[in-house]
Amino acid sequence: MNYEFIVQWLLEGDFSIQYQVYRDLLSERSNDLRDRIAQEGWGAKFLSKRNPNGHWGREFYQPKWTSTHYTLLDLRNLCISPDNPLIKESITRVLKTCKTADGGILILKAKKSDVCVNGMFLNYASYFGT
Repeated sequence: MNYEFIVQWLLEGDFSIQYQVYRDLLSERSNDLRDRIAQEGWGAKFLSKRNPNGHWGREFYQPKWTSTHYTLLDLRNLCISPDNPLIKESITRVLKTCKTADGGILILKAKKSDVCVNGMFLNYASYFGT
C-alpha cells in the first residue's frame, strides 16, 4: 500500500478521522470538518447520549466504559471543538460535585483520588478550557 491510498482510505471515515488526517498528515486545518464532528458522525452520537443531569452513563465513573469520564476522554480524542457548551457544562459539574479532600476527582466512593483518572481528567479539562 502506498501513502496516498492510505490517506484516501482514511478520508472516507468519520469526520473526526478526516479532521485528524487533514491536520496531522496533510498539515491543513479544516474548521469546517471540526465543526461537523459535533453535528454528524461519532461526535454527534456521543453528544446525543448525554443525560439531562449532564452525565453519560449513571455518574462520573459508572458504568466504567460508558461513563462521563471515558466519554469526555473519547470526545477529546475525536477532536471535537473545545468550545462545545454541553461538554464544558459537564466538566464544570464534575468539578463541583466530584472533588475529593486531596483535590483530585472522586471515583466511586474512594477516600483518595486516583492519579490515572486525575491525569486523564486534566487532559480533557484543559483541552476544553475548563
